Amino acid sequence: MAFDANSHSLIESWGATPDRVRNEIVRFNHRLRETGLFEDETLARLLDSHPREELTICTMRPNPPAHERWIAGEARGMNGGDILEAVKRGHLWVSPRHVMTVNPVYGALFRRIMDEFAAATGVRLTNADGAILMSSPNMGIFFHVDPAETMLWHIRGHKTIHVYPPREDFVTEAALEAILLKENLSDLPYRPEMEASVASVDLGPGEAVSWPIHSPHRVTNGGDLNVSISIEYSTPRSILTNGVFYLNGRLKRAVGLKLKSRGTPDAVKPAYLLAAKAWKTLAPLKSTVESRHERRFDIDLSAPNCIGWRGDKPDWA
Repeated sequence: MAFDANSHSLIESWGATPDRVRNEIVRFNHRLRETGLFEDETLARLLDSHPREELTICTMRPNPPAHERWIAGEARGMNGGDILEAVKRGHLWVSPRHVMTVNPVYGALFRRIMDEFAAATGVRLTNADGAILMSSPNMGIFFHVDPAETMLWHIRGHKTIHVYPPREDFVTEAALEAILLKENLSDLPYRPEMEASVASVDLGPGEAVSWPIHSPHRVTNGGDLNVSISIEYSTPRSILTNGVFYLNGRLKRAVGLKLKSRGTPDAVKPAYLLAAKAWKTLAPLKSTVESRHERRFDIDLSAPNCIGWRGDKPDWA
């Protein structure tokens, strides 16, 4: 019998509370594979239907060093089945951005996911977004941080996520401000001694993990195709926190005023948020790193690792 998201629980054995979700790495199990929405044929159709300008395609060396960054590419003239085949055979990450909110079929499932998450944890959600991640065997993602609250629902393959403490010595206030101001996508400086504080979580099909906001992390894949959902969500608490970082970042750049963001009293955070919103409206950012990211390759099934370089190759290719 086909899986019915309206009559079956998607989350299994969740015992977390809002405090645990905010402050700890929390593992849980889910049943997304049973929906049939993440098999090859269905994913190929999804790639065909999703707007190409909203499709992230990137590469890096297999399981890259934590300091190494990704390179963007395109899939010009390719259908969804060929793109997925390239992911299986090559060195690629492919992600239809915002698919869990803009696609009607996946959107219905996503609403169910987030409703269950809110009910199970008691977390109050203000908004949420999700992207499907399809990545090649033995690939990875470098050391970085997401500004929103984040969790990963793993569906196919095997991967390990390495999570680091959200402290100043791992992710500085200046780094978070630059990310929120879109001067930097999500990169962070990395030092090998950080490994002494890492928490590594192995994930197989049907397993998921959430971690505290602003926790740096990196990912290494196993030797199989990986399919996951990356979910970013906001709560009143995280919106207030990021409002402080955003406003202080703008003040530093506009008038040189240097204020500490961490440790800002809760009582004044609403005022920071109001000022941040006003600044975004009255003086929007004119240029961001997102609009400047160069595409350096095309997916090519006949090329080594399914990557056709447009110019100079990196030394590892």
